Amino acid sequence: MQLPTEYLRTFLAVAATRSFTRAGAQVNRSQSAVSVQVRRLEEEVGRPLFIRDGKTARLTPEGKLLISHARDIVQRHDDAVLSLTDARLEGVIRFGSPEHYTMGLLPRLLAGFAQNHPDVIVEMHCWTSDMVKRGLDEGELDIGLCTDAYAGGQVVCRDRLVWAARPGFDLNRPGRLPLAVEEGCVFRDWALRALAEAGLPYRIFYVSRGVSGVLDAARAGLAVTPAIERTLPHDLVGLDTRHGLPALPPSSVVLHTRNAPVSAAVACFREHLVAAFLEEDESARR
Repeated sequence: MQLPTEYLRTFLAVAATRSFTRAGAQVNRSQSAVSVQVRRLEEEVGRPLFIRDGKTARLTPEGKLLISHARDIVQRHDDAVLSLTDARLEGVIRFGSPEHYTMGLLPRLLAGFAQNHPDVIVEMHCWTSDMVKRGLDEGELDIGLCTDAYAGGQVVCRDRLVWAARPGFDLNRPGRLPLAVEEGCVFRDWALRALAEAGLPYRIFYVSRGVSGVLDAARAGLAVTPAIERTLPHDLVGLDTRHGLPALPPSSVVLHTRNAPVSAAVACFREHLVAAFLEEDESARR
């Protein structure tokens, strides 16, 4: 059995994007070329690796078994190439992300990348999605994460939103539902729309420029706030339709790069981001 690194890299791209078309854009190949490489890899393995459901590609059990090995093989290949060519990655990466995504995975991801590439400096900018997209368009950032309000980019994660509250928060208290919101955050717009469509009276009790502020308001029992269930702090609970609150739309984490050729360091960091989100998504499904 032969597992060419080129095929494995394409396999990882399809697994990350769940799309042959988007994977092609990531590995700079046409959709048909991606399909050919995946088919040849499946022939080598002797098992199907993806379930095709319309335009979506989902990993089969065999594909899930292969994913960690494929990631390890590709990483070892790239490390070997770098060591033999003495071409250590270096430079500065200007990375932007909403604070929502800096609370769980990103600190571990940045630490791992720094350990593997000590000559690369990652400048972290905690901005709203609007500011991140503007920074990319204006050349102030090289790469960034946004909440799915913009065309293009690569979806690296899909999250469920809940209403974060202090355990035992009384939803039946007199008056309007107190709400804590982050200034300039799309979650604010989604929450207000959901409450309005449900006909549930509310009042904006607390406004903060960062997610930590609204979570502190919820933690103190002052209000509820829209939050990502996956990164919800342990001292808060997630409320939803079972508790009489309206459903919030799902949130997609979308990876964007600036509209210009990127450095080898940025390209490597992009692959590191995609792989880390994919690995966390797999862990959450187990």
